[in-house]
Amino acid sequence: MGSYKRRVLTAGILLGAAAVLGLWYWQSHRESSRPLKIVLIQKAVDDTDFWTSIYEGGQMAANELGAELTVMGPRRESETELQHQMILEAIEEKPDAIALTPSSFEETIPYAEQIEAAGITLVLMDSTMKKDMGKSLIATDNYAAGYKMGFYMKQFVDADTVIGVVGHVKGTSTATERERGFRAGLGDAQEQIAEVVFCDSSAEKAYELTCELMKTYPDMNLIVGLNEYSAVGAALAVKELGRSADCHMAGFDSSFEEIQLLEEGVFDAIVIQKPFNMGYLGIETAVKAAQGKEVEPYVDSGSELITKENMYTEENQKLLFPFFGKRKGAAAK
Repeated sequence: MGSYKRRVLTAGILLGAAAVLGLWYWQSHRESSRPLKIVLIQKAVDDTDFWTSIYEGGQMAANELGAELTVMGPRRESETELQHQMILEAIEEKPDAIALTPSSFEETIPYAEQIEAAGITLVLMDSTMKKDMGKSLIATDNYAAGYKMGFYMKQFVDADTVIGVVGHVKGTSTATERERGFRAGLGDAQEQIAEVVFCDSSAEKAYELTCELMKTYPDMNLIVGLNEYSAVGAALAVKELGRSADCHMAGFDSSFEEIQLLEEGVFDAIVIQKPFNMGYLGIETAVKAAQGKEVEPYVDSGSELITKENMYTEENQKLLFPFFGKRKGAAAK
C-alpha cells in the first residue's frame, strides 16, 4: 500500500473515531443535561394537610433542582392494592428514581423489590418496611414522636384513668412505632390502656369507634389519635358527646381542624410532624441518589409536641402554618 493510501486510510480512521467520540459526547451530554424524572408514590393523594404538605415540599425541591416530579397515590391510605398497581405503572415509565411511602409493612416489599430490580433508584419516605430497602429513608422518628405524646399525657393519669387509643392503619410501621413510643412514654400507666382500635385512616370510622369505646368504657377519660384522621374523628366524638371537660386528648398532625380543637381545649396536645420537610428532603435525596451521589441512609424529618400554651410562639406558628412561611432554598430545619 502506497504512502498516500496509508495516509488516506489513517485519516479516515481518525475521522471515524472522532465522529464516534463526538456522538458519544453529544449523547452523554444530552443525557446529563436532561431533567431527572422522579416519581413520588404516596400512601394517599387527598386534601389532608399532611399529604398536601409532602407533595408541596417535594415539588419545591424538584423545582430548585431542575427535576421533573410526578405524584401518584390512591385516594385513601387503606387502598394498599391500588398503590401496588401504581408502583408497577411507575416502573413501566422507567423514571430515574421513585420516592415511595409504602402502604404496608410487609405486603409492599415485593413491589419495592421490583423497583430495584428494574434498576430504578428507590428512596423510602414516611414509613419503613420489614425488609431493609432503598438508598435512604426520610421519615419522622415515630417512636420518639409517640414517646413525646405518652410522656406529656402521663401527667393526667391517676389510679382510675381508663385510656383508649385510636390508631390509623393496623400493621403500618407508623401506627406500630407511635403506639410503642406512646406506651413507653406512659411508663407503668400503659397498663391502663383498655383498648386499641384502628380506623383505616377514616375520620368517620374513628368517630364511630370512639363513640363505641366510650359506650363500652363509660369511665374512659383519656383518648389519643395516632394520625390526622383518627385524631380528628376521635376528638369530634368526644366533643359531641359532651365529654371535652373530663376526657383528656392528644392527637397527631396539624390540620386546621386539629389546631382549632387544640385552641378550644378539646386536645391537650398534638404532636406535629414536619411533612413539608419530609417532602423536600425526600425528593432532594432521591435526586442526589439518582445522580450517584452519597446520601444518608436515614434522615429524621422531625416532630414537635404542641400545647395550647406554646402554640403561639413564632417557631411553632411556622410549624403549624408552613404554607405561610415557606422560604425558597430549603425546608425549615
